[in-house]
Amino acid sequence: MSDFDVEGTKRKVQNELAAAALQDLFQKITDKCYVKCIVKPGAKLDNNDQTCLAKCMDRYLDTMTVVSQTMAARSQQQSDGMQ
Repeated sequence: MSDFDVEGTKRKVQNELAAAALQDLFQKITDKCYVKCIVKPGAKLDNNDQTCLAKCMDRYLDTMTVVSQTMAARSQQQSDGMQ
């Protein structure tokens, strides 16, 4: 296998892992926000359900962004300290 093939395979695996992580994130958001916001499941969401779901998803995504940025910064600091 050439270096080009290895790099292409690495990128493909990384993309697949990223897609799986994103799918997992959306599943967690769906599960947690559904439990929190939907009191009486029905054929249609009322305005309160819609508002709660939107706010819940926004908070969850904002939190994930902050956590991800913090982890990346710490990882960078650790690798800078090891050099």
